[in-house]
Amino acid sequence: MSVLSKLWDRRRDRPVVTVAALVVLVALAVYPFVDWALRSVGVAAEFTFGDFGAYGGAVDRWQAGETLSPRNDDGGFWGPYLSPPVVVLLFAPFILFLEFHTAAKVWLLTSGVLLWVGLQALLAALGYDLRWYERLGLAWLLAGFHPVLLTAKLGQTAMFLAALLSVAGAALVRGGDDTDSPWPLVSGACTALVGIVKLAAAPVGAHLLHEPRRLKGAILATLPVGWLSIRLFGVDQHLTYLAVLRWGVGQGSGSARSPTLWLPPYYKPLSWLPASQAVRIAACLAVIALAILAVPRARATVFALGVAAFPLLTPQTYAYYFVALLPAAVVLLAGELDRDGRPEVVLVGLLLVHLHAYGLKFFVNSVHDAVPAFRALEPAYLLLQPGLWGNALIFCLAAVRVGQQLDPSALSLPDLSTGHEKAVDTED
Repeated sequence: MSVLSKLWDRRRDRPVVTVAALVVLVALAVYPFVDWALRSVGVAAEFTFGDFGAYGGAVDRWQAGETLSPRNDDGGFWGPYLSPPVVVLLFAPFILFLEFHTAAKVWLLTSGVLLWVGLQALLAALGYDLRWYERLGLAWLLAGFHPVLLTAKLGQTAMFLAALLSVAGAALVRGGDDTDSPWPLVSGACTALVGIVKLAAAPVGAHLLHEPRRLKGAILATLPVGWLSIRLFGVDQHLTYLAVLRWGVGQGSGSARSPTLWLPPYYKPLSWLPASQAVRIAACLAVIALAILAVPRARATVFALGVAAFPLLTPQTYAYYFVALLPAAVVLLAGELDRDGRPEVVLVGLLLVHLHAYGLKFFVNSVHDAVPAFRALEPAYLLLQPGLWGNALIFCLAAVRVGQQLDPSALSLPDLSTGHEKAVDTED
């Protein structure tokens, strides 16, 4: 059965789910036209590929034998390349052989196609049979998801990372309980590659703690990549990258700039909380505990929990990180439909994430300027971030579902040499 058919079949017994699905579909379907209209009046940003320029500059400096991440005059790293040295190799084929704007467009087209294929693979692993028109529709809906458009305008890596996460999720589902299957190794390897490209995405590795074969796959992928990175870029470049990480954590743990200084990537999910860094650490520890204690059959939900934690708990986060929520939302939505749970929570979460950037701008710029009395709420403007509540809905739903499937015996140590789990699966 296709996804649309399954949602449509719920229209009588679960009308709220059907309405929520239709609203999300319409919002995504019309947004490319909305974005075009906003660009025509100078509200929405153009396709400048500014962040892709940072990757291109790193490739040029690598070729010239210079440091990949030069410091600014103030000692920080705003603007230059901020990724691990080995990630330069991902962009070198595009930068070295193509003109800048062509390279950026080819990179984004490649990333978009990979995400489109990866989500189809995930849906197929979950048992959904897409019709040809649904496959084409999925491509259009992806183009209408604002975080996808945002990452395309900047030339960022978010679509590529979400594609890897989609493949990781599909491999996780296909691996099942078969201890001889290679799919868990594939899932772990793809997850590790996400963390290598964007270390801030570390929470997506929660499912690696849930099952030793996936952890083994992550290790097997990381070791050769780490060796290659040291071999090609040397120790000094990696010491500089450690300085970049320390600087980034410091930037993320400080107070957030006012939302009235809005930019499209603006997203400060937890900066309004006292001791926000301590809250992030505590939440990450809770995710780790849930991942370790969950029964084996909760693997897909643990995967969704870790992925949803990524944009919410990372110290320095941006709105284009929301692209990673797509595979998490697919997994959660499928699970909620199967258990006759709360799929509308996932759909509302996605809608809020989609509306995040310009919804926030509406409150802190348009309403702020038009209604002077509204300015009294400025200390609470950070609570008006739609993406915060959308991300939190998806994260909390995943946490609740994992929490409903805990097994304290999972605290026994896994045997990495055999790949067999010590915890015993239990029946519902």
